[in-house]
Amino acid sequence: MKPGFFNHLLLISHFELKRSFTTRKGLLSLVTFAVVWCVILVYPLRLVAELLLQEKDLMRYFNFFDFIGLGSIQQWHIPEFGVFWHFALLIFTMLSITVAADQTCSDRERGTLRFIVVRSSRDSVFFGRFAGVMVIQALLISATALSTLALVLYRDATLFASALTDLFVITVNLILAVLPFTAMMAALSAKVKSARQATVWAILIWTFLTGIISGFAYYLPVLSFFKFLVPGYQLSDLAQLSGWQTLQLAHVPLLQSFILLALGRWIMARQAL
Repeated sequence: MKPGFFNHLLLISHFELKRSFTTRKGLLSLVTFAVVWCVILVYPLRLVAELLLQEKDLMRYFNFFDFIGLGSIQQWHIPEFGVFWHFALLIFTMLSITVAADQTCSDRERGTLRFIVVRSSRDSVFFGRFAGVMVIQALLISATALSTLALVLYRDATLFASALTDLFVITVNLILAVLPFTAMMAALSAKVKSARQATVWAILIWTFLTGIISGFAYYLPVLSFFKFLVPGYQLSDLAQLSGWQTLQLAHVPLLQSFILLALGRWIMARQAL
């Protein structure tokens, strides 16, 4: 690593944040996300949480949630967080593919990346962009979690102390869940020419890799170990957990992210600028 690697990494991460929160395109994306999330918060999330709180025909509703695979919502002490947990796992992992698609590909295609690495290193650019995108996603996750907390306190302010624990656990787990997806997009962005190509390739690779590995694992169970290579393969199991139990699978996204970042760094080091 060149001297000043961490200073360059911080500067590049700061630029990524500035690009997302101060430019017209970035602000438009944030406003769109905020509007969509408000609709989700006010309607499906709030309504399902109220449904869980109703005492009338409670067992019938519980059986319905078990039938659709959302029975684990009942395990959460605060139903709003149980519903938020299921919504957020799906929303943020899929959103990560688009948010993190353009880490280095556009700058390389325009030729600006060549000038950036003159005063910095490829490693600081690669990891700086990755860190910046992760901070952006962490802020979005925290904002949606806090809005859910506000919904909880509006219903019952006495739940504040217990809600903080759920808030912390869910936020940490969601950040871990998007980590390998962001690392996968960092590796793809270092190889392809545009954010659109990175998004398409991510969907294709993720879909076919999941199908191929699942097929091989079905006939040869010993190969099921390779499921660890698929970002998000643990999400279905993660959704069935609640509270501190959700951290039992924290090692999976961390290991996937390490492998994907190592692959992305290797690609970045050998890619023509």
